[in-house]
Amino acid sequence: MSDARPITTPMLANEHLIKLSLPEIDAKSYQCALGVLMYPMLGTHPDLTYSVTILGQHAANPGPNHQHALECVFRYLRAMRNHQLVYQCGTDAGITLHGFTDADWGSDVNDQRSTSSYVLMLAGGAISWSLKKQSAVALSSTEAEYIAGTHAAKEVIWLRQLLSNLKFLTSSVTTLYIDNQSVIAITKNPEFHDRTKHIDIQYHYLRRKVEEEEIDPQYVPTEDQPADILTKGLAHEKHDKFTQMMGVCCLD
Repeated sequence: MSDARPITTPMLANEHLIKLSLPEIDAKSYQCALGVLMYPMLGTHPDLTYSVTILGQHAANPGPNHQHALECVFRYLRAMRNHQLVYQCGTDAGITLHGFTDADWGSDVNDQRSTSSYVLMLAGGAISWSLKKQSAVALSSTEAEYIAGTHAAKEVIWLRQLLSNLKFLTSSVTTLYIDNQSVIAITKNPEFHDRTKHIDIQYHYLRRKVEEEEIDPQYVPTEDQPADILTKGLAHEKHDKFTQMMGVCCLD
C-alpha cells in the first residue's frame, strides 16, 4: 500500500459493514493486516479507533467489502504519515485532566446494540481513548449516553488515582463533557429515578462519582464533541477537526 492514493478519512461516513456467516476472502491475510493497524491505534492514532474496532468484528469471516474498508485505512495512514500526538506543557490546559464521552445509539446494524466511547485529555493531547460495544441493549439515546458516561467515569477515576500518586493532579474535580443534557440531569437529580430504574445498578457508578464531587459532567454541543470520531465514520471536515482536538497534529 506504499504507493496507494492517500485519502482524508479512514472510513466513509455512515458506512455499515454486514456480518457474514463464512469468509469470502483469505481470513489469515485480513487478520494480519488488521493486526498491523492495532499498534498505531493503541499508541499514536486515536482517530483509527472506530475503523479498526469495526473491522475487527469481522475478522473471523471477512468479505470483499471488509477488505476494501481495510485498505482505505492504510490509504488514510499514508496521508497521515507526518501526523502524531503532540502534548503541550506550560499551559493551564496542560495540568488539567478532562474528558469527552459519547455514544452511538443502536449503531450496529447486525445486532442493534449501541457503542460507548471516550477520549481523556491531558497536556493538550489524548492520553486514553476507547470504543466498546455495550453489553445491554439501550432503550433510548439517553440510556446509551448514560452507559457510555459510566464507561468513561471508571477510566477517569483510575487516572485520577494515578496522577494523584504522581503528585500531578491539581484539580479537585474532573470535567467530563457530554453532548446529552438529559444524561447530565440524571447524574445530578435523583428525581429522575422513575426514568432510570430499569437501568442496571452498575451504570449508576457515574451518578455516585458526581455526588462524591470527583466528576463534573458538563454539556458540550455535538459539533464540539471529539469523542464522536470514535463512534462513527465522519465527513472530512468533522474528522479533521476532531483529530486536531485530540492533539494529532502535522509536524511539517
